Amino acid sequence: MVDHQAALITRFSASRRVDPEEAAVLARLAAAPAAPRDAATVILLRDAPAGPGVEAYMLRRITAMSFAGGMYAFPGGRVDPADGDATVPWAGPPVEAALPGLDQDPALARALVSAAVRETFEECGVLLAEPAAGAGDAAPVPAAHGLEADRLALENRSLGLAELLTRRSLALRADRLAAWARWIAPELEPRRYDTRFFVAALPPGQQPGPVSGEADQAMWVRPADALTRFAARELAMLPPTAFTLAELAAFDDVTAVLAAARSRDLAPVQPVISIAGGRWQLLFPHADRGTDRGTGVR
Repeated sequence: MVDHQAALITRFSASRRVDPEEAAVLARLAAAPAAPRDAATVILLRDAPAGPGVEAYMLRRITAMSFAGGMYAFPGGRVDPADGDATVPWAGPPVEAALPGLDQDPALARALVSAAVRETFEECGVLLAEPAAGAGDAAPVPAAHGLEADRLALENRSLGLAELLTRRSLALRADRLAAWARWIAPELEPRRYDTRFFVAALPPGQQPGPVSGEADQAMWVRPADALTRFAARELAMLPPTAFTLAELAAFDDVTAVLAAARSRDLAPVQPVISIAGGRWQLLFPHADRGTDRGTGVR
């Protein structure tokens, strides 16, 4: 079996020279690191159509984006103030019961789930919700093409998530998502996010629709295939995306992924940028803590 994580550590940890101008910028960041902003991302999964394994839904960010331009990523983005709207309808167990360990602050945990659902819907039209009456996982939600006007309105902020769900008689349900990992950007990054990664099964009857204006390509791909293309420099990815794919490559189906998520270690993974001898290097806690495929890469 290919040790994807070892290969990723080797690639991402390669050092490079730092010129004086960049060294000055890094020194300023070291003196006053930017505070990380809360963010959420969702790995939509489906069983691979041929043989064991899963496929993940990925988008390529447009190159004009100020963050992760040109990178392949999962749907997601930062938590907006409106994601904490108390009028967002909920069904099922409380977030703190459905997703223990997501965050000590129940209000932030709910906002993270709201952001995850909102961003996924904005970016690909998949809505991780259910009828407010609580009909369970089999409850139908309109397909992406039937919600396109709502998706566009949500994206341009003329419609809020609470209003959308209420109008459609839908509700969020925290156990439609499973927490997978938490990554915090290094302190020497000028734009930092504290990102919670969720996994979710593609809901029955739904398929991704047209991508939002933030992406120019989308695909379903086996994690191992994505990593092979990354190694060949056909796909560009940030470390959290690549390491998450490396973990998911070990599973035979979506059910197994969701079961494993229940025992995940959600302690933050925060790489460190080391500057020494005029060289820049990205260091990962994975290398020091070892790999435990049952609970994560910490």
